[in-house]
Amino acid sequence: MNVQTFIPFSPFIPIMVLKQSKNPYGYRNLLVYKKAEEMQGACAELTQKFPKTKTLTALADQMDRSARSVKQNIVEGWKRNTTREYYEFLGFSIAANAELEEDCNDIWKGFYAELKGLRGIMGEKGEMGGRGEKGEMGGRGEKGEMGEMGGMGGRGMGERGGIGDIEKIPFYPLDAALLPVLQLKMRAKELNFLLDRLQRSLAEKMEDERTLPERDKMRKREEEKKGHEEWYKEFLESHGLTRLENGRVVKMGEMGEMGEMGEMGEMGNKIL
Repeated sequence: MNVQTFIPFSPFIPIMVLKQSKNPYGYRNLLVYKKAEEMQGACAELTQKFPKTKTLTALADQMDRSARSVKQNIVEGWKRNTTREYYEFLGFSIAANAELEEDCNDIWKGFYAELKGLRGIMGEKGEMGGRGEKGEMGGRGEKGEMGEMGGMGGRGMGERGGIGDIEKIPFYPLDAALLPVLQLKMRAKELNFLLDRLQRSLAEKMEDERTLPERDKMRKREEEKKGHEEWYKEFLESHGLTRLENGRVVKMGEMGEMGEMGEMGEMGNKIL
């Protein structure tokens, strides 16, 4: 099978090889493999610091297994004979990566009380914030569960926030000022991005070869439909329009969102 290359839109990913030619160890040149190996090392470094309780020992083992599975399935997929098998093993990597990221989320949410405030995992008093000094994201650390007086002041997240807060943090470049558990989560997010891009490239290749599984064809159509709907909604909003539940498009009036039954009324909307 010939070597093909995929150049993604992101400037920090120079090249991804879709499939090996004759080199059985060609996967070692994949950016996604290198990132998976780095994440496995970072995960092991983090979990080694967990207290040796029954619950946390099991959690550490689970996280280490997930990180290893991400990398190993990339290797297994590369060594398979068909693009479809490679594609499927990348799916296993994505699933394992999602498990690891969810474990990081659970730690961040405070589900494991023994980990709160631990140095090298969740931070401690004054760590990363110097008593809550203003950080890059513009907030001030406050006394909270993540470490008193600004456990995350360096990133403007003094108190432990919701998942929505940390999802706003860019995964690239990796911020060394983040708490270790959040750094691991960002590594998982970056890998999810890379694995998704590589799998999409393989899907396009299989579509050209007419070997893409039917379920994946349906998923691709759904993604395309969703993307079109999102574009259409943004297009309407940019022109001061909105779409009613019945599919009719109206112009937004100054007095409100929708006129009744689409007639020009007190609310000031007019059916186009």
